[in-house]
Amino acid sequence: MYGMYGKKSQVLSVLIVALAVLLCYPRLSYAQEYYFSLDREVVDVWVNEDGSVTLEYWFTFTCDRGAHPIDVVDVGLPTGDYSLSDVRADVDGQEIAFIERSEYVDHGVAVWLGDATIAPGATGTVHVIVDRVGGIVYEDSDDPEYASVEFSPTWFGSEFVHGTTDLTVRLHLVPGVQPEESRWHRSPSGWPQEQPDAALSEQERVVYTWYNSAAAPDRQYVFGASFPRRYVSAEAIQAGPSAWETTFNAITDVLCGPACVPCGFVTAFISFVALSMWTSSRRKMKYLPPSIRVEGVGIKRGLTAVEAAILLETPLNKVLTMILFGLLKKGAVTVLDDDPLKVKVELQPPWPKELHGYEKNFLKAVKKDRTLSESRLRSMMTDLVKTVNKKRKGFSGREAVAYYRDIVRRAWQQVEDAETPEVRGERFDEELEWAMLDRDFDDRTRRVFGTGLVYVPVWWSHYRPWTRATAGAGARPAGPKSAGTGPTPRLPTLPGAAFAATIVRGVESTASNVVRSVTDFTSRVTRVTNPPPKSSSSARVSSRGGGGGCACACACACACAGCACACAGGGR
Repeated sequence: MYGMYGKKSQVLSVLIVALAVLLCYPRLSYAQEYYFSLDREVVDVWVNEDGSVTLEYWFTFTCDRGAHPIDVVDVGLPTGDYSLSDVRADVDGQEIAFIERSEYVDHGVAVWLGDATIAPGATGTVHVIVDRVGGIVYEDSDDPEYASVEFSPTWFGSEFVHGTTDLTVRLHLVPGVQPEESRWHRSPSGWPQEQPDAALSEQERVVYTWYNSAAAPDRQYVFGASFPRRYVSAEAIQAGPSAWETTFNAITDVLCGPACVPCGFVTAFISFVALSMWTSSRRKMKYLPPSIRVEGVGIKRGLTAVEAAILLETPLNKVLTMILFGLLKKGAVTVLDDDPLKVKVELQPPWPKELHGYEKNFLKAVKKDRTLSESRLRSMMTDLVKTVNKKRKGFSGREAVAYYRDIVRRAWQQVEDAETPEVRGERFDEELEWAMLDRDFDDRTRRVFGTGLVYVPVWWSHYRPWTRATAGAGARPAGPKSAGTGPTPRLPTLPGAAFAATIVRGVESTASNVVRSVTDFTSRVTRVTNPPPKSSSSARVSSRGGGGGCACACACACACAGCACACAGGGR
């Protein structure tokens, strides 16, 4: 019995040990795998006159505790037209001695970190420079006089990387390209910016910048731009894909998702269509092109409230309303009806010098039947957008937006700080156009003028004259009569709530009726002032991608598309 018990005990011990080994095996195996976060990735792409690009990467990795040290990084390149002698790298300033062609990427290099290996639990920044990669400039598919460049920064396999990445991509166009000549391509799906930031560098290159603080490190993103082909050598421009190739690639990209599951395809397709419709609708309202900022130059000051409204990309129907109210204040027009909107011009040419160009063009848009010509209004708004865009060139767009937002804030502050109803009415009259730029204009007007009396402005009789202030509004002359021989001019007053309601309803009604369709009106202006960008799929280089790594990361996509995709990875 004892012997049998001893054997059973030994067998049980062996089973326990074996089970422990089996249970621990995944962890032991996992400890041998690369697993890290890509905290930050910055890539600069310089397009050269010979049709090549120069690349510069900064990858900030944090190696997970218990994971394999990061001893090698595979960096994908757009094409195979490069030389290893043109590649150099360092880790936190420590030069890397050994770089070879990657075994895991069709077009890419393996950067061996050596003594600079990033240990588990540590963080390091890998800096890679590739002086020249050729074969990246293609014919533009929409304009035969333009060339196209698209680039996909390196991404990594989901089995290696986790978390999100602070991603910045800067595309530096060929020297000499003028800001008004360049055209950015559509941002990737789901990207937080609909259009890139634009600047003019010290080297006089147009620079487009895309930024996402929470990008997916295992996802391919494609960025691009077009420019006149005369800025690069003719022999460097490659023919674009045929229509058949473009269609085939698009179909295979959709059909061959990560799992190639029909249900997933249907869901993805529906989501894609919905997102495309939403994006297209928003894009039509982006009438102002991205600003080109010169480094070291500050804010463009001196814009009128209407020009500032364009800078702030205020809906165009509201901009038209601001122009109309400005003309009312100057006694240039009388509003005869608001539905449909009818305007009587009180001035005849030659126009007074104090009228702005856009105000004169607004007056020219009034037809004989006193309605407004939408075609003339579109022409006026197109000229206005172009004028503002020209004025802001070379200045900081973000700083200018903050500056004019502050003017709006201070305008309301002056109204609110007025000590008497008469002064409050005067301040509101003076700052009306700026006050209308407040996104909370309606509610704020009601709050500020909700109680007490309001001295209505002198132009009130030109605004809604068919409903005089005395008609049920409780209006009355302001102040006592003069003891002199003749009456003194007196402004009428209104209860604050009635005045606020009238102003708010008037602005809303005018904005609703000034054009038939705001979307259609704006999209027609946008076609001229900020033409829709090209699709990111127009250049063949995007199908190869700029990222690289392990082939297993997109094996399904490669199998479906004939291995036309650049797979993801980073480490082995």
